Amino acid sequence: MKSMLTYFFLFMFVTGCIAQNHAQKTTKSKTFDIETFEKNKIDNEYKIVTKDSTEIIQGQWHSGYDEIIKYKESHIQTYNKYYSTGTLKLTGDFYPRDFEKGIWKEYDEQGHLIKETDYDAPYTFTWEDILKLIKDRKFDMNAYGFEVSRNFGFGRQEETTEEPFWAITHNKSEEDMLLGVIIIDGVTGKIIKEYNEPYPSEE
Repeated sequence: MKSMLTYFFLFMFVTGCIAQNHAQKTTKSKTFDIETFEKNKIDNEYKIVTKDSTEIIQGQWHSGYDEIIKYKESHIQTYNKYYSTGTLKLTGDFYPRDFEKGIWKEYDEQGHLIKETDYDAPYTFTWEDILKLIKDRKFDMNAYGFEVSRNFGFGRQEETTEEPFWAITHNKSEEDMLLGVIIIDGVTGKIIKEYNEPYPSEE
C-alpha cells in the first residue's frame, strides 16, 4: 500500500506541468469516516467490500487518511486522500501503476474545490478507444508483461513534449520469451510503431 501511494505522489509531481489546470472555489467535497476506520483498522488499514463487490482499502498516512476504490470488472480505480480532519484533499481515477485518468480534484481544508487537473485533455484517442483496440487484437490483459501506459514525445530525447502517445505492451510469445509493443498517437489513434522486445531479465 505504501509503495503504491509513494508512486502517486512522485508521478503527479512529474506530470502536473503537462495536464491542464483549472481552479474553482464553490464545490464542496466528501469526508472520511474516521470513527469507523479507527474502530476497524488492522495495522492502520481497513478493507471494505460492498454488496456490488467493490473493494475499498483505507489507510492512514503521517497527516491524514487515504483510500483506493477497486470496482468489480473495471480496470480503472479511484484514489482519495484526506486531511487529518477527514476532509477530502485529493481525488481522481487511475489505471494501477501506470497513469492518472480524467479530472483529478484538489480541495482546501475547508472542503472547497481549489484545483482541477485534466489528465485526459491531450488524449482525444481515449482509454475507451485503447480498450477497443486491445479487444480487437485479442490481447490478454492478465498475461505476463501486459501494460498500458501513456506519455509525451515518443522517439525524442526530451522527456516531455506536446505530442501525447499510448504504449501497449503484451505477451507476444511465451516460447520465444518476447513481448510486443505498440506505440499509438494519443490524438489521431494512428499506430506509430510496433516492435518486439525480449522478456526483462530477472536479476
